[in-house]
Amino acid sequence: MFIFVIMRKYSSFFLLFLVVFCSGQNAFHVLRKELDNKIQNSDYPTALELINQNREHYNPEEKTNLDVLKVKILTELGLYDEAFKLSQNLINSKLTPEQQLKIHIERELIFEINNDEKSSKIEIDKAEQLIKNYPDLKPKNYTHFLIRKSSYYRVNGHREIAFEIANEAKKYAMSVNDESNLPDVELILGLGNRNNPEKRLAHFQRALYLYKRLHHNEAINSMYNNISFLYFSKQDYKVADVYIDSAIANSKNSRVLNYRADIFQLKSEIMEKQNQPDSALHYYKLASGLYNQFNNQQRDLKVKELGIQFNFQKEKTEKEQLQKNIAGTRKLNITLFISVFVLACLLWLILKNKKKIEVQKQEISDNNLALKNNLEQKQFLVQELNHRVKNNLAVILSLIDFQKDQADSSEYKNRFEDLHQRIKTIMIAHELYSYSVNHNDNALIEVESYTNRIFETHQNSSQRVIDYKIDIENSTLKVDKALPFGLILNELITNSIKHAKTESLILDLKLNLIDDKIELSYSDNGTNFDFENKKDSLGLLIIEGMVKQLKGNYTRDKANYKITFPND
Repeated sequence: MFIFVIMRKYSSFFLLFLVVFCSGQNAFHVLRKELDNKIQNSDYPTALELINQNREHYNPEEKTNLDVLKVKILTELGLYDEAFKLSQNLINSKLTPEQQLKIHIERELIFEINNDEKSSKIEIDKAEQLIKNYPDLKPKNYTHFLIRKSSYYRVNGHREIAFEIANEAKKYAMSVNDESNLPDVELILGLGNRNNPEKRLAHFQRALYLYKRLHHNEAINSMYNNISFLYFSKQDYKVADVYIDSAIANSKNSRVLNYRADIFQLKSEIMEKQNQPDSALHYYKLASGLYNQFNNQQRDLKVKELGIQFNFQKEKTEKEQLQKNIAGTRKLNITLFISVFVLACLLWLILKNKKKIEVQKQEISDNNLALKNNLEQKQFLVQELNHRVKNNLAVILSLIDFQKDQADSSEYKNRFEDLHQRIKTIMIAHELYSYSVNHNDNALIEVESYTNRIFETHQNSSQRVIDYKIDIENSTLKVDKALPFGLILNELITNSIKHAKTESLILDLKLNLIDDKIELSYSDNGTNFDFENKKDSLGLLIIEGMVKQLKGNYTRDKANYKITFPND
């Protein structure tokens, strides 16, 4: 009776496990089917969102499948940097041969788009070797591989080879009844017939027919657009108009913004050729609006991917650390077992050492937790940095202006005005360049724009008539040099305004690149330069401090100032 109860208990656990397992498998199958449908209809933003929302719900193998698919989606969305980074992480992990093949094919496309012929060839060769080593991959993947191989040769100027490979792809697709890739084959055959418009048109129309059979609406829109452009190139604007109208009618519910924008752009050009300027302008505005929406969509997707890739790297690092810990634990256990077996007399010492190790592991765990919390806090601070800095600078300027208005003494008003200009110089630098995860200290600021803003700020705030001349040879400065440069220039201008004895103040600034150094020359048309008499003035201290920060040196002759610093 007892045995029977135990068997029933374990049978219940087994059935429960089986139900949970089957439910998980079914959920992944449903998600994958939905993703395939979105990709077929070129709804890549929605597909990307589905992966990002659901990835964490699945096991490691299913996550890898989703990541491989995500590389393709990112490539189709034009997020090539993000796609390459993800593929780089995947290529160094354990993948099935089919997953490796898909990754190499997508990497070839990324390199092809970026005109990296050598890297494209390496990826094509790796993909071809996988197909040779694993014949089971061929029926499902060979047509798509040949399409990419043909595209590689066509883009790099080997059109005859590309055309032969495209024909081979067509024969193979027909032999295995590969209906999903056959329209793409017809498309690349059409692209390969540049010197024969009739054959090109025939292949395009064949591709259109096949896409219609597959109900691939976005591809249908694209083919209508391609055929319309072909007639447009032949100056047959009436037929071109018929096809582009078909594309417009078919794309009403399309979510692929750049496809729709291309269609309206071509419609605008056709209307212009048919002397219908009002219609041409109407469709041009529609196209421009869609292009703007598409660019905004790309920007938002890129921002989201930055956060997701950070989490991906974090998860990868944690897994690697876990594997190292497991390996270390195994070695430790083996060592302990051998030590106990061989040296029983040292049992007490081994137990003592083991206890010490456990304490150390707990300390490491506590430290890791503290580091994790610190990392999350810093990540949040990085995101809030620009917003807070700009707001705080604006608040500081407002407080300075308020305090200046409250001051009774003209001396204090002038000091507050000087402080206002210094803070304003810093604020201008932040307006021209905002720190983010995409930027670093090697990023550049436009010197001429920065300089003009500083001069204009002084013109607007000073009661004197100020004119200035700027001659800038080196147009950019690194971020870590731009701010000291701006503060130096601010102090020089401030001093000229205060002490240059002339009715109409003219300031002269030259910035020359000499060998690997930048030379700044500054002068005004006054006859006095107050820094000569006040060695300990705040302005001079700021200039000397900023020159030191630039690792440069300076010379001064009355109102003429020359500063030299390295351009590294």
